[in-house]
Amino acid sequence: MASTRLYINNLSQTTWIKAPEKVYADFSSVAVWKASVSQLKPHLQNLQALLSVPETEKALRYKQENDRNQHVLSKAVLRILLSRYTGIDPKEIRFKADQNKKPCLENAFSGQLHFNVSHSGNCILVAIADTPVGIDVEKINASFTYQNMLNFSFNQEEADFIENSAHPIQSFYQLWTRKECLLKATGKGLVDDLTAIPGLDGIHPNPETIIQSAENWEITSFKVDENHVGSVSFNPVKTALQFFNFQL
Repeated sequence: MASTRLYINNLSQTTWIKAPEKVYADFSSVAVWKASVSQLKPHLQNLQALLSVPETEKALRYKQENDRNQHVLSKAVLRILLSRYTGIDPKEIRFKADQNKKPCLENAFSGQLHFNVSHSGNCILVAIADTPVGIDVEKINASFTYQNMLNFSFNQEEADFIENSAHPIQSFYQLWTRKECLLKATGKGLVDDLTAIPGLDGIHPNPETIIQSAENWEITSFKVDENHVGSVSFNPVKTALQFFNFQL
């Protein structure tokens, strides 16, 4: 039986603020950054110049322009934010893969500064902390036939919660992002049995063998805006979860 726990909750209100300069010198909190694809798109050419050759080559492999733009802008936003935290030029930021193939910094900040990125629709989210962190955002698609995914993504209690919710589609995305952000935090990625990963509010045994992590995790869901929902997973000893608007 798992000796560690998952602490899952939902924020009733999320306030996105302009970041004070001192935030870049403080790794102790979990900082969630929100950027708008549409607001950054006019700067696309300049931002693409910040990317590495492999990042640019990957962007060019996307057939859809929206997917290509999301990739370029999310990579650029991450580089700019990491530059502000580390003092390293955005173009000089170097990445490597950890033991779980999760991207991490290659420089002296490796192991000290952790990050994770997600993008969907018009939204880019970046989570930064001094311990492993995972984040997921999803655009709410009102016409999405979520019923087709209930059986293999959620256990019966979770499926009933979604079906009986006043807003089933929003509830689907909320629980989905919770599972995804935890897998991204641990670097596990795709798993065969999503139903074994808890998604409902409360304290749950940690499915340690599935996510390959014998640590406690907190998972917090929040409203990004009217069209997007997000969740972030982090070390529960963290006392501060802050939400910032990204600005160039």
